Amino acid sequence: MDLDLFLKFFNIYSWAVASIIMIFMAAIARFYQKKFGIRTHYYLYFIPSIVFFIVFLQIFPFFGIEQELIEFFSSVISVVAGYFLYMKMVGIK
Repeated sequence: MDLDLFLKFFNIYSWAVASIIMIFMAAIARFYQKKFGIRTHYYLYFIPSIVFFIVFLQIFPFFGIEQELIEFFSSVISVVAGYFLYMKMVGIK
């Protein structure tokens, strides 16, 4: 197998897994909001998931730095969203 093809496959696979993880985080946030009545803004967790799917499906043919920046910003958004959910769930204000 060609190394370039393997790297492309691994990149696509990793972004697909990241988008599925964000969907699960949104489901957890929604459950937490319905069960305990604490507002978690669960619908905002779908934004990085949508961006991950755009990268995964390669809808827009980005090359080089544009694709890397989109991947970086969606990763930062998902980390911040995860931290926000953690802070809400443990009760730290």
